[in-house]
Amino acid sequence: MVESFLKAVIASAALFAAASPAWAEPVQLKPGQLRLNGNLELPTGKKVTDGVALIVHGTFSHDKQETVAALQENLKKRGIGSLAITLSLGVDNREGPRACGLLHDYALAGIEREVSAWLAWLRAEGARSVDVIGFSRGGAQVAALAPKLTRVGHVALMAPAFATMDEQAATYQRAFGHPLSEALVEAKKSPLQKLTVDYLQCKGAPVLGATFLDAYQEMLPQLAAQTQHPTLVVVAGKDEVVPDLDKKLPSQVQRVVIRDSSHFFPDLYGEDAADAVAKFLKTE
Repeated sequence: MVESFLKAVIASAALFAAASPAWAEPVQLKPGQLRLNGNLELPTGKKVTDGVALIVHGTFSHDKQETVAALQENLKKRGIGSLAITLSLGVDNREGPRACGLLHDYALAGIEREVSAWLAWLRAEGARSVDVIGFSRGGAQVAALAPKLTRVGHVALMAPAFATMDEQAATYQRAFGHPLSEALVEAKKSPLQKLTVDYLQCKGAPVLGATFLDAYQEMLPQLAAQTQHPTLVVVAGKDEVVPDLDKKLPSQVQRVVIRDSSHFFPDLYGEDAADAVAKFLKTE
């Protein structure tokens, strides 16, 4: 199934032009029923064939979210082209934040297919190297998927939202005022049924039981040591979403701490983060 999906991507690649150098260019794929959107940024004089970093956004976000857009611009200034993608999350031609009120019926396996589709497109366009960057929830997802992603160079995880079940339960309790365990029990009873439940950043959202269980699986910091690719974790020193990440990472994981930065690497902290990522991506 995955193989036929990727063949469809490669076959359709000729329908979508690569960006002209030196500015942003929207890109769209339709490897299956859903149209997938991305934003390609290339430095002056560079082409896709020179290599590209693929960027995966955070929870319910998109390719033009502030942290992602700033990262693309900062990497471009440092001579690195990038493709920021918008995961469909079950929505055709999705642009902007994912709506809470639409049925949530996706899972990590679908995200893997979409990331693989974009990697296949970049290779079909002649990219000699492809690195992968994940931010926040996207960082944890990239870490989990990385061992399955072939022909990938470096992996950079920016403030990856790793969390144990206890940490997720505490976050859920603070956000919604009732236990996560109740919703998990309901989802396990009816994995193929639609539930109306508090979910991630949404109050009373329609969610498939299996999607709810998938979203609240443990994503442990140890994943950063198991990517099977050279990996850098960029830690926000004052991360309010993933506190004390530096202490939780396995000792062998390469990391850079951006002191005093909050989770979203605002302003000059984004420049510092881009410096660290660019330096890492340029290593052999």
